[in-house]
Amino acid sequence: MTETNIRKTTLSEMHEKLGAKMVNFEDWYMPVKFEGVIEDHIWTREHAGIFDISHMTEFMLEGHDCIPFLKHMMTNSVGIGDFAAQYQHMCYPNGTVVDDLYIYRESAEKVRIIANAQTLETDGKDFNWLKEHIGDYKVKITDLSLERTRFAFQGPETLKLLNPITDKDLAQIKRFRWCYTNIIVNSEEIPIFCSRTGYSGEDDWSDSLASFEISCENKYATKVYQIFLDTGAKPIGLGARDSLRLECCYALYGNDINSEITTVEANLGWVVKEKEGINFIGQEVLLKQKSEGTKRISVGLNLLERGILRAGYKVFKDEDEVGFITS
Repeated sequence: MTETNIRKTTLSEMHEKLGAKMVNFEDWYMPVKFEGVIEDHIWTREHAGIFDISHMTEFMLEGHDCIPFLKHMMTNSVGIGDFAAQYQHMCYPNGTVVDDLYIYRESAEKVRIIANAQTLETDGKDFNWLKEHIGDYKVKITDLSLERTRFAFQGPETLKLLNPITDKDLAQIKRFRWCYTNIIVNSEEIPIFCSRTGYSGEDDWSDSLASFEISCENKYATKVYQIFLDTGAKPIGLGARDSLRLECCYALYGNDINSEITTVEANLGWVVKEKEGINFIGQEVLLKQKSEGTKRISVGLNLLERGILRAGYKVFKDEDEVGFITS
């Protein structure tokens, strides 16, 4: 792969000016660290950090059959109200995972999806999977991924720093809820999508620990980034994003869940819900695994001595190989 193949987000030049170490991550030119992975991690846990997550994908579903279609495509219930969010899995018929993602319901006829990044090889995987299964459902899907820039504003000081620059009281937004609001600076209003979600483990339902994920049009991206940094939050790289999610046992697509591991095998059976009158893709396998168990299951491991467990390491009990490290 040459440098010309690597895709850049709207914030790449700003990252470089801020001193980030840039790397090729899933065919995207992304910051892996700023001060250092450990320093970035600790800062986010103690204060607030800004992550560029623009490499992720974003779709808008519109139409009369949005909810029935999503119930067919997703493993979780889709039983949420307007301006609520829900963690989901899309699965293959054998129960392995196409992707994990969040849905954000605006109404019964309009739902946003934010999913994982795609490499050049897998580009369009989620979008095409959804389109291929529309069938007779009255649904239109629009890919917003390259039109918008996405941020994660995470850490215990997030609400204190973010709330004063928006025109809505974000303290009123409960976990797994979202809103449209404006960033206000010098009498200018910048419209954003703002959701109380995240993958750093900073938000535990306590208002004092509220963290947010934000999406805006690309034309506002660098201005929004600078406004966020001016609050006192620091830019944080993807290295710390990985260590933060691992610290609280959040699954990573490609490692802990993928096209070879089912949702139930990943110990995420709580994401599998039977739906009245609608069968979802992978239902037969997943419900059977959920009721009868699986031959293998993901578990957490604690090291008794100092060391590092790396993805791919084999796990032995005595001389018998019993598993492998996923993250």
